Amino acid sequence: MDNRITIKFEVDITDVITQIIQLLNNVEKNKEEQKPLSLLDAYTIDEAAKVLGVSRSYMYELAKHKDFPSLKVHGKKIIIPKKGLEEWMQKKFEEEKGSSKVVAMGGRR
Repeated sequence: MDNRITIKFEVDITDVITQIIQLLNNVEKNKEEQKPLSLLDAYTIDEAAKVLGVSRSYMYELAKHKDFPSLKVHGKKIIIPKKGLEEWMQKKFEEEKGSSKVVAMGGRR
């Protein structure tokens, strides 16, 4: 007595390949999202000042504000996460979009 069952079905190979590619893309996307923050993903005060086009001293003033994305490492060195700076800049652009004035944050003018 033979207990084997044979099932035949037709599949479009391009659909299978497309699904495999989508799964692989999702795996890569998940890896990127789980990637830990490293110092390579952050600016120093000097680097952030160059990105924003401001002085080093003004960058220190910005870093003191609660809504600015800066971190102190070992209680001394200040770093600014690249993603945090991008989000902060986007927020500031959106806030100033409808306004004709530019508001400085800290420092004497």
